[in-house]
Amino acid sequence: MTVNLPDGEYPFIDQRLPLSEMSMIEVPPDLERLLRDQAAKNGIAIVRNEAVELRCETKEFGDACFLIYWPEGQRMHMLAPKGFQTGRA
Repeated sequence: MTVNLPDGEYPFIDQRLPLSEMSMIEVPPDLERLLRDQAAKNGIAIVRNEAVELRCETKEFGDACFLIYWPEGQRMHMLAPKGFQTGRA
């Protein structure tokens, strides 16, 4: 999976972080369902093979923003701080 993002700051929950501190990670199934539900609720199209900034609002977690990427034929991914990365293929 490859997504080319320009240098800059990107959203993760309630902050924006430099791209150099972040990595794409696979989204767990429960979070993927939440992100898809929030996108539908907010009228945001999640387009395969394109990075999408998605704002979520839930009672449990409040207001949060994520950059998600859903490659064709793969699970959804999100840009997160490198500490969330558990392994590399």
